[in-house]
Amino acid sequence: MAAVTLERLTKRYDRAPRAALDELSLAVADGEFLVLLGPSGCGKTTALRCVAGLEEPTAGTIRIGAREVTRLAPGARDVAMVFQNYALYPHLAVRHNLSFALEMRRVPRPEITRRVADVAARLGLTELLDRRPGELSGGQRQRVALGRAMVRNPAVFLLDEPLSNLDAQLRGELRAELLALHRSLGATMLYVTHDQVEAMTMGERIAVLHEGRLRQVGAPRDVYERPADTFVARFIGSPGMNIFDAARADGGRGVLIGGSLTVETDVTVDGAFQVGVRPEHVALRARGRGAGQGEGQVRIVEPLGAETLVHLDVGTTRLVARMRGLRAPAVGDRVGVRIDAGDLHVFDGRGVRRA
Repeated sequence: MAAVTLERLTKRYDRAPRAALDELSLAVADGEFLVLLGPSGCGKTTALRCVAGLEEPTAGTIRIGAREVTRLAPGARDVAMVFQNYALYPHLAVRHNLSFALEMRRVPRPEITRRVADVAARLGLTELLDRRPGELSGGQRQRVALGRAMVRNPAVFLLDEPLSNLDAQLRGELRAELLALHRSLGATMLYVTHDQVEAMTMGERIAVLHEGRLRQVGAPRDVYERPADTFVARFIGSPGMNIFDAARADGGRGVLIGGSLTVETDVTVDGAFQVGVRPEHVALRARGRGAGQGEGQVRIVEPLGAETLVHLDVGTTRLVARMRGLRAPAVGDRVGVRIDAGDLHVFDGRGVRRA
């Protein structure tokens, strides 16, 4: 296995208004499971394709282990890529889909047979080796795609949204299988997704991209609890963080949100600023006022089983509160709203950095 290092990696396409990747620098440790996370068009798949050699970067450097591979052909990089659409050969049985790359490299037949049997056993494909892809379920096809990468024993696995075509239950099952596979292989894996639940549950670290730029990289808990800017704050979490324009109140000893909700806390930011709070840190209670408390009117109630999301109008702004269980106020009710000072996140006026 090997580490992956990207240094100021840039990719521009003709006539595009901005760079697909804008000086992306990132270090992936040997054996690490790192997730590239962001919305469609943020550059995460472009970064993966540059590492694989399927795209040529405009500028910057790519290293795998000690080797610079920026201009090497894909076959010389010792990486294996798993695609969103499986990319299997429909006319070949599972056995030959798994062995094809090894046959092209003229690996001895006994070694091919051993590797295919070993991978098939790991992935539960032994009974399916003589079937063709069209006879398999989506989950089985994705296992074959993973197996085709595994038989090569590459230095780095590159996974481009491999679970996005599966239903929710199967995605959950294969997430767990992928993590178990990573632990057993000790492999370096770069995993691309737009699904923040996948990122939070799978990644040892998450690299959040937006408009071609790296916005934050860190452990899932760190990215969730201390987002670097308002984009990360909104993107991570389901639902994301509530973000408000805020003003100082009570002579600088408090923060006024939405013109009606005052939270007692010292704010040292000069000029305009924004504040954020996670839905689980918005407390609702019987109507009434008090220190650090305001009122809101319920707009929407979303019962989700173990929890309920309550959407509120608070003064001139809107926010979402997360409540345990199914008990919640009714649409149209007025309720007390409380936010503790320790749960506030403060950002500059443009939301581009944490204060």
